[in-house]
Amino acid sequence: MTTFVFLGTIIAIFIFLIRLIIKVIKRKPISFTVKILIIITLSYSVLWGIFNFLSSYKVVPLGTDICFDDWCATITKIDRPKTLGKENQILFPHGQFVILYIEMSNHARGIAQKPCEPRVHIIDEKENHWSFSEEGQQALEKLIGNQIPIDEKLELHQSLETQLVFDIPKEANKLKVLIEEGPFITKLLFNENKGAFLIQ
Repeated sequence: MTTFVFLGTIIAIFIFLIRLIIKVIKRKPISFTVKILIIITLSYSVLWGIFNFLSSYKVVPLGTDICFDDWCATITKIDRPKTLGKENQILFPHGQFVILYIEMSNHARGIAQKPCEPRVHIIDEKENHWSFSEEGQQALEKLIGNQIPIDEKLELHQSLETQLVFDIPKEANKLKVLIEEGPFITKLLFNENKGAFLIQ
């Protein structure tokens, strides 16, 4: 439902922008059209702010699929090693290492799936977000081999597993894992309750 509100707002703004351009070209008064554009934009912004304020994270158990259409992902296991590497190539974290075991799956009925800009973040109680650590990921892959990227194309009913390394500040508390998908424009959609995995 909220997606239809977003699309309706975008279409309305587009229509009134066209009208505004036509009026400017024909040198007609534009004040009414500008007011309508401002009202539409402000109304959506207020609603977006309300939904964003009221939204929350729903803690879900490990292994629970978070789905975006037919592409799903879940966290199956969480490790918190003190270091990564071995012998003379030991890597110490800047804060604390967190390794997420991620399983991606295709739940479609008859087509391969490739997610659109999937993201995995760790968030704390203050809403700080962290993405994976490139340095930590390189150290992990030297140990266990190259990992599958989370945007890998999945064939019908296929499931793949991968691991991501995060380096989180020691002072960060009440850590949760958030899986998201979609381009930046999805940030403009109304926020709804999101499933998150608790890091203990």
